[in-house]
Amino acid sequence: MKKTLLLLAGTLYFFVSNCAAKSPATCINRDGSVSILKIDNEAKAVTFDKKVQGFTGVTEVKFSKSQKRNPITIDLSEYGNKDILIDFNMDIMIADKGGNTNNVVFVLNDVDAKLPHLADCKVEPNVWTSLHSQLFVKLGEKRQIFLSGAGYDKENVTFYIKNMNIQISGDGIGTMKAISENWLEAPAFKDAYKGVFDYVGFAVTFNDELIEENVQEGLKYHADTITMGNEFKPDFVFGWSRPNSLKDFTAENGKTYKVPADIPRFATVDRCLSICKDNGLTMRGHVFVWHSQTPKWFFEKNFGMSGSMDLVSVEEMNARMEWYIKTFINHVEEWEKENNDGKNIVIAWDVVNEAASDNATENQFLRTDSPWYSIYQNADFIVNAFRYANKYAPSDVKLVYNDYNCYQGNKLKAICKIIDAIQANPDTRIDAVGMQSHININTPATGAGSFENAVHTFVSKGLNVQVTELDIANGNEIYNPYKLKGVYKDYFKMFINNRKTESSKGIEGVSIWGLKDEGTWLNNLSMYKGSTQYPLLFTGEDYKCKPAYYGVLEAVTE
Repeated sequence: MKKTLLLLAGTLYFFVSNCAAKSPATCINRDGSVSILKIDNEAKAVTFDKKVQGFTGVTEVKFSKSQKRNPITIDLSEYGNKDILIDFNMDIMIADKGGNTNNVVFVLNDVDAKLPHLADCKVEPNVWTSLHSQLFVKLGEKRQIFLSGAGYDKENVTFYIKNMNIQISGDGIGTMKAISENWLEAPAFKDAYKGVFDYVGFAVTFNDELIEENVQEGLKYHADTITMGNEFKPDFVFGWSRPNSLKDFTAENGKTYKVPADIPRFATVDRCLSICKDNGLTMRGHVFVWHSQTPKWFFEKNFGMSGSMDLVSVEEMNARMEWYIKTFINHVEEWEKENNDGKNIVIAWDVVNEAASDNATENQFLRTDSPWYSIYQNADFIVNAFRYANKYAPSDVKLVYNDYNCYQGNKLKAICKIIDAIQANPDTRIDAVGMQSHININTPATGAGSFENAVHTFVSKGLNVQVTELDIANGNEIYNPYKLKGVYKDYFKMFINNRKTESSKGIEGVSIWGLKDEGTWLNNLSMYKGSTQYPLLFTGEDYKCKPAYYGVLEAVTE
């Protein structure tokens, strides 16, 4: 894009060709952002369009002739009361007769934002130095960027500036839509990624989201697949109820064991399946075997009905696990036969969830704070869960091991040991690793110790990867929607580069863990107490698209 300089009424303005200025101080660029440049003009203090050291279009500022304490200011008043991203760039040289090194500080005069610095660096005399920074800020009224005049020998210092470009981006500025369309007005997520992944989708809750018609409409528009955030977990399927009566179940070892006769209850499960059918959605089943959100009585003798808290034997726990997995899978399969012509609504099951230790060692790689581990003391419960799932699930339904922080060194090794144990049994089947992907905004997508490295590790074991619970926390940082956009874009580029193909394993699907920031589970975590998290793609009652959503779209279109 050709850059030109234009002098109007003694004030320097920066323009990009082929764009229409809304006012003498602004210009809308092709990408929708706005470039501005305004240096306060004083008689004899500022000279424009000079030729210096072979460079043309240089602005000269002589401090000795300036009557102002801060000789350069850049007016931002027309962007007052907006959330904006300032992209600040310039090259600067200081001619200092005393040969001194000077500290250059450009400041935003916004007290509420704590007077943030856009530049703060030492500049050697007579050397061109490039300044670049980005700042997201909720701007107050009548704000300016200014060059601090403190600390200079004004009689002996002259500033030279070239290639000055400041871009302001934000909602309602130029043609860029930072927080813009209702999610039904934006390009559809699933359309953008059709042919890239087998599916894309979201996690939802039933009462707060899935039963709402506007949510169903949005999911139908954007998603191929959904995951129920809670409703397929044992606590919910059992209805938080202890069994009132028992019946006989013949396990694979030929022995008969007592199992609940009046639970599980599948009314909510069936309603979820029905909504999916009506809206052309499939579903990931989450989850069979998990240490959390599984009632304690499930592991106790006589299901705790006699008041005993003693744990059952391995043999009896195997029977209970087999009964539960078989019952759930058979119920879903029968529902699909009766209501969906036998076509799968549930396309994948998270068979085991979060069994790897966060502090894994070579000899102890399993989570020990689990009733499953308390009974088995080894990985047999994981292997058996995959045996039973393989025995009862349709062969075209994916069986998945799901965990968080999969990219962390010892955790990755622990998950690999779990995979090895599953794959070593001839009666098991594991098709994919579910990488939950509750990541921080500073978690690297690529490089050593990165998310991508873990993907490569799982692929090397002959498995596909499902990104199952993606959200990106800002952590203790101030939320910056543009930084979040960039991170989402980087991650989706990495997902695309590592996608499953006809000839190779890879990432086969991506699910975002939640619909809008207001419902994120992250704000219930003690680790983020005092710092509000904004980790998702939509916001507000009308599900407006955040910049992060456009980052996801840009990743596949650029």
